Amino acid sequence: MVHVANLITAAIGVMLIVGAYRRWRWLVDPPTDLAPYYSQALLKRILGVRSVVVFTYLLGFTFVALSLYGFLRVLSRRA
Repeated sequence: MVHVANLITAAIGVMLIVGAYRRWRWLVDPPTDLAPYYSQALLKRILGVRSVVVFTYLLGFTFVALSLYGFLRVLSRRA
């Protein structure tokens, strides 16, 4: 049985990767006045838009890797 948490984690990871690739404005180019409330906006204010894109890719791949690790853990359990 696949855990729902692994599916949600994989979906978030894929969403982040697709959002970075397609340059979704709310994800990689948010308004800088949201910096106190939104980590992507703070990162944009400090390091610029390109760093937000790179960070979003890294975060997406990390989520996908964690979900794959979770899937492997579930599959490797003995019944």
